[in-house]
Amino acid sequence: MSRQFVAFSGLAMVLIVLNHSIQMSMEAAVAAGYALPGGVGRFLLTVLQALGVFAVPIFLFISGAFVAYAAKGAPRLSTKFVWKSIRHILWPYLVWSIVFYILIYFHGGQRFSAAGYLKNLATGFPFHFVPLLILFYVASPALIPAARRHPWLLLGVIGGYQLLLIAIRQPDVFSISLPAPVRLLNPPIVGGTFSDWGIFFPLGTVFSLHASSLKTRLERVKWISVLATLALFVLGLLHATDVVSAPWARFIVPLPLLLVVPVVQRRSIPAVQQLEKVGKRSYGLYLTHLIVIDLLLWAIELLARPLLAYQYVLFPLLFVVGLALPVIIMSDVAQRRPTRKVYRYVFG
Repeated sequence: MSRQFVAFSGLAMVLIVLNHSIQMSMEAAVAAGYALPGGVGRFLLTVLQALGVFAVPIFLFISGAFVAYAAKGAPRLSTKFVWKSIRHILWPYLVWSIVFYILIYFHGGQRFSAAGYLKNLATGFPFHFVPLLILFYVASPALIPAARRHPWLLLGVIGGYQLLLIAIRQPDVFSISLPAPVRLLNPPIVGGTFSDWGIFFPLGTVFSLHASSLKTRLERVKWISVLATLALFVLGLLHATDVVSAPWARFIVPLPLLLVVPVVQRRSIPAVQQLEKVGKRSYGLYLTHLIVIDLLLWAIELLARPLLAYQYVLFPLLFVVGLALPVIIMSDVAQRRPTRKVYRYVFG
């Protein structure tokens, strides 16, 4: 698997923590009765938060590439590998979901019925893409042979189904209204996340299996892909600020970026070693950063409430602590002999 993928996995998690730090800092300020920044400052926050559109697609692309890499040289993917991988996704997800539900019960008073908690776990609240990731791992023994023999057909079918789900779930994106029977094709649990990110795991799988032939082609169109990414990102920002109407831009903008990721040289990535350190802990960071940020906000509300009025101090503080503290804790747990054996079941 390409050496730069670990760093890009770290970058994806950095973007997720950045997005949530801004969102949660603004929500806390509004709840406390403070005004949010306006003008240029608000626009800059919007730009930084919008970078999160690339995060989950990058992570799913790399996950798909990893699964395909594990299957290389074998006629089919080992069932043992699949279920071992799912266990290391599922157990940490259950652990940190329960911790999160306990936290929001005491901080915020969010309560659910027993059925509500089960529904939250099944649908991925608040870790939305985890059920989709598990679905792709379950499907990977069939996905890998299809990606190996008929890669473009596979991507066409999955991409077409994703477009159909977007049209079903968000009719305003394409301004069409589908007949009621078609709406039955919207699956439970993963319908929303598949409509957002369905193509990216298979795309990573196809690339990994056909890297030798695809890399040269991607290198030729690298700068076209970069320009397309920038153009679509700006279009998405203009839509978010009500300058133009382009609701479809956010679904498409990760695609040209992911055509660039495989041809980026590891040595050309800024802060590559730091990003790789984050990338190696990416799943655990994804599951724990919301809890760390929420605990920090709770402490600020109790001990330094006026700080909530200063967004340019608050969100960087949430970002740094939400990113650094989980990585430090995970690194420590992984290095200590008594806790090393349970690491995969707690952090993935």
